[in-house]
Amino acid sequence: MFSLTIGAHAHGTRIESLYRLVDAAGLVITVHGSGDQGRTAAAIFAAAPRLSDDYEVRDNGMILSTLAQFRVFWGVVGYSGGALAILTPLSLYETQNKRDWISHYIRDVLDPVNALAGHGFRVGGGGDGTVSDPEFARAFASAYV
Repeated sequence: MFSLTIGAHAHGTRIESLYRLVDAAGLVITVHGSGDQGRTAAAIFAAAPRLSDDYEVRDNGMILSTLAQFRVFWGVVGYSGGALAILTPLSLYETQNKRDWISHYIRDVLDPVNALAGHGFRVGGGGDGTVSDPEFARAFASAYV
């Protein structure tokens, strides 16, 4: 597993939000593509259309998608070779048991986003401060918004 790093330019930006998300979450999906941020976000929405049913773009560009049983907090940033995305599932409310929604998450988000790997994207995982893809980690160090 590989740790993410960020530079001083990233503080207070979506990059830092994604960095903190990986650090705090037990599970994340990473998506690494050669296209721009818009193309990457569009590909994720197309692969997992339930993410677009009810979503909010925050002031810093982070996206909160709310599905019937859970939420997904995610964002996309650029780097010199393309774009990077990080997605993580969240419970709808604090005391909700993950067993109540994990199968929906697998069916509606995890499996469809993993299918992007066959269509020009690298898809990995991570959580608890690390990611599984060393190229993603290297690219993230030079990410921009």
